[in-house]
Amino acid sequence: MRKVAVVIPAFNAAGTIAELINQISKFISPENIFVVDDGSDDQTEFIARDLGVWVLHHVNRKGKGTALRDGAMKALGLNYELILTIDSDLQHDPAEIPKFLSAASNLDIVIGRRNISTDTMPIHRVISNKLTSKMIASRTGAAIEDSQCGYRLYRARVLRAIDSRCRHFDYESDMLLKATIEGYRVGFVPIKTIYNGSDSSMRVIDILRFIRVYLKSFPIMNGKIRTS
Repeated sequence: MRKVAVVIPAFNAAGTIAELINQISKFISPENIFVVDDGSDDQTEFIARDLGVWVLHHVNRKGKGTALRDGAMKALGLNYELILTIDSDLQHDPAEIPKFLSAASNLDIVIGRRNISTDTMPIHRVISNKLTSKMIASRTGAAIEDSQCGYRLYRARVLRAIDSRCRHFDYESDMLLKATIEGYRVGFVPIKTIYNGSDSSMRVIDILRFIRVYLKSFPIMNGKIRTS
């Protein structure tokens, strides 16, 4: 059986973290769940510890990207084969974990595909998602259906070979760009689109960070010239 870890980046998630862990535990046992408490000033860390999961604690907030990377590095150090990432705000349904595990049999990265529509998402999220997805698809030649979804599964070999030092939401875009450019197999599975009234954490600066990541993916912008 493949060894699967779940990494949860969490900031002030005291209101949702217990329910999330309990739901995930129906599919992945608590000793394989890693909560990265990214400088929360509420009870997130202590609630998670009481539920028997791994907890990595950042004294100060470092950003979602850093939390994801630190959680993934911890899991890799313990020789997990598959690392699944899921947000802490209950906008991802753990009941869909089996979809990701099934798809991972012939993919290197599996990403959740939501219904990108103003019927289900705030309009600014629809616009930014469609724009970034088209830009990544144009850059890589891959079919990108939902570039911003944080519900993902990575094979360990991808995370060992590709690194990103992006600290915020741009981490996920950077990983996707680098992986597709390097030829890793990326696919999507349909998931529920859940917005529970919580405000979007994405800001204008996150779009600017994406643009920087996108431009750096071109060899000439990155100070490199490819010959093949």
